[in-house]
Amino acid sequence: MLSSGLEARYNFLSRTVNQNVTYGQLTVAGLTVFALHLSTEMRALQQKRQSCPRRRITASHQRYFNAGPCGLTEVNGGQPSVSAGRKWRRSLHDVRVKRGADAASDHQLVVATLKTKLKVYRDKADRPSFKFNVNCLKEKVKAEEFRVEVKNKFEMLALLPEDAVDQHWQQLREVWKTACSTVLGKKTRKHKEWLTTGTWSLITERKVLKDKINATQDVEQKRELQTSYWDLNRQGKKRARQDKRTFIEELTTEAETAAGQRNMKRLYDITRTLSGKKNSSNRPIKDKEGNTIPGEEDQRRRWAEHFKETLNRPAPSTPVDIPSQTEPLSINTNAPSKAEITNAIKSLKSGKAAGPDGIPPEALKADIQTSTEMLHPLLNKIWEQECVPEDWKKGYLVKLPKKGDLSSCNNWRGIMLLSIPGKVLTRIMLERLKTALDKKLREEQAGFRQERSCTDQIATLRIIIEQSLEWQSPLYTVFVDFQKAFDSVDRETIWKLMHYYGIPTKFITIIQTLYEDATCQVIHDGKLTESFNVQTGVRQGCLLSPTIFLIVIDWVMRQATKNQRTGIQWTLMRQLEDLDFADDISLLSHKLDDAQKKLCRVAEEAEKTGLQINISKTEVMRVNSKQQNPIRLHEEDIKEANKFTYLGSIVNKDGGSDEDIKCRINKARQAFITLRQIWKSKTLSIHNKLRIFNTNVKSVLLYGSETWRVTKTNSKKIQGFTNRCLRNILGVHWPEVISNEELWERTRQTPVETEIMKRKWGWIGHTLRKPASNITRQALDWNPQGKRKVGRPKQSWRRSVEEEVKASGTTWAELGRTCQNRVRWRSFVEALCSSRNHEA
Repeated sequence: MLSSGLEARYNFLSRTVNQNVTYGQLTVAGLTVFALHLSTEMRALQQKRQSCPRRRITASHQRYFNAGPCGLTEVNGGQPSVSAGRKWRRSLHDVRVKRGADAASDHQLVVATLKTKLKVYRDKADRPSFKFNVNCLKEKVKAEEFRVEVKNKFEMLALLPEDAVDQHWQQLREVWKTACSTVLGKKTRKHKEWLTTGTWSLITERKVLKDKINATQDVEQKRELQTSYWDLNRQGKKRARQDKRTFIEELTTEAETAAGQRNMKRLYDITRTLSGKKNSSNRPIKDKEGNTIPGEEDQRRRWAEHFKETLNRPAPSTPVDIPSQTEPLSINTNAPSKAEITNAIKSLKSGKAAGPDGIPPEALKADIQTSTEMLHPLLNKIWEQECVPEDWKKGYLVKLPKKGDLSSCNNWRGIMLLSIPGKVLTRIMLERLKTALDKKLREEQAGFRQERSCTDQIATLRIIIEQSLEWQSPLYTVFVDFQKAFDSVDRETIWKLMHYYGIPTKFITIIQTLYEDATCQVIHDGKLTESFNVQTGVRQGCLLSPTIFLIVIDWVMRQATKNQRTGIQWTLMRQLEDLDFADDISLLSHKLDDAQKKLCRVAEEAEKTGLQINISKTEVMRVNSKQQNPIRLHEEDIKEANKFTYLGSIVNKDGGSDEDIKCRINKARQAFITLRQIWKSKTLSIHNKLRIFNTNVKSVLLYGSETWRVTKTNSKKIQGFTNRCLRNILGVHWPEVISNEELWERTRQTPVETEIMKRKWGWIGHTLRKPASNITRQALDWNPQGKRKVGRPKQSWRRSVEEEVKASGTTWAELGRTCQNRVRWRSFVEALCSSRNHEA
């Protein structure tokens, strides 16, 4: 049985008994092959055709391959043919003779090529609203046309103050959607996404010209059309090359911005776009019993079942006991102003997917002034009535793969596509909240907060491990992992904690309205599952969700460490209990019993809010430990780890950065290989290739390098990899040889060791400018209680920094004053790196 789209080749050997037989015949799978020998056989075949007049199909091919037995051809009666049922008439593509087989016979092998064309099953499942071609807005003419269309339709609206919120919103939604449909049109799939509308019009014109060439019979006219065709073809190709260069330059500029912000996620997305690779999320999945689900409809049902269970967890058995409200935060509770709406629209990120209402962010940003005028009355009405449109409660859930077996639904996470205009409201609320709320959060928490980064937490943990090794101080680090943390928080607990942290009632009521009766549909294979309610967790994709989640984690850790001294001695009067980055928590203790107690307390307090610790992914790392008793939770042993990937960097119980550097080189090599088509391109200049290399490969290579203890061996490995990449980009291959100095000069690169040093001292200056209470700043001169080993101390990150400070002829106190002036600090770093290069 043939599968759809699969080319099947049927080989038929024509058979005849002797020359007196009327025709040779073989029947296979409903197809009959005839091989004609003599002209007299044609009469016999005609008699055969009379018995099945509408069944004979003869495929055309080159006459050279139509030779039958004894070299007979179509002319002298040697044409092979195939008879088949009517259902095969669209499937038979070709019939030919294979003359190569040496079979000691005058017969030849007849081959028929078929391709099945089965009817496509049309699934009746709902589909997400189609995407608009927002790339048109990059063209000034289209952008102006869109602005005029939106403004005219908005001025024609008859909005009344007594209109309900939903009615008011639906009229605004139709304005944007109608303008998008009229001016932008539906986004179609293009193999070359960089091609602009002008280039596509040239391609369409060229296609029309080709049809005219094929249709005309006049030789002179055809020659003229052919000349015009080749001129148009040259113009089209030239425009396409220009479009591709512009597209890649824009992506490179965006990548440079993301690299400057240490936004690795965006860098990976740009790398995937440049490589042209797309990861499909439509993989075969299994049900709860482990059986593979073949049908798309059954798969959608399984995805809906999985996420319905994930997003609707049972309430905690022991509710959290939260005291009465503390001092309320000083936050503006007035209705949103036009200035706030304008700033919120400007902050929307372009290129993001639209929610169920189908309105992309580019539609609002195309004419910010008109969008502000449209949204201002609506947001004021929402603020007064404390209710939101139903569209803003709906969401499309997109699946994203995690690690592990992707046939299991548990190894996928979901992110919600929400209404873009709804994000304008949440952005305004977030901007009012974050500054006042930040002062109430614990110093140990660095996730989703200004002036804090992953590098801060990685550097602090590396310093703690290396200093503990140097001073022979015992250290127990428990890396806690929560099961689906953002999806399992109890919402009643959220509202109580928001009151406790002093968030105004107006804010809480509007947020509750967004969460109340919220629904979701999973997108699978371009189709939607049935809608279901979402009753637990924070809304993935909502701008307020990270801040709300930080409140819950902050409460859990406060309660777990309250009136406890189970951490490591940090200052004379203070202990450091943990380091947090959102839900990535590392618990720190000097004693095994303290680590055991702290983990149990964290688990107990977390369960009251709906959070559950994932025992299989929680690990413990021991440094200078003589006790071998396991740490246990819920009667299960916690896994022991010699190394652990913390916030993207590998930390080792023996200190150092060798493992992490090796891992970064491998990741950078994979990124370089992924972009191999870019390096081979003859369209792009070397300058643009080097920009892409710096942003998409070098940024991956040097992630977390501010915290590395770089040895000469590691430096050579990193530099060797970088040099090989640069030579590949320049096209320098053996036996051609150029020196490293010439290579760096031609590519305008600095030695990697110098670049790592600049990054390190740039981060140190940033850290020294922080307040004295900051944990990362305190880590720069932290020492545990203990005693050093006899002999030369092992080299560490902080020891190498202290040596560089000493070599510069300054002190930490002087550096603290110098870093306050950024210009002076940059000069100091340049001088320090320059002196290091001269020594090398």
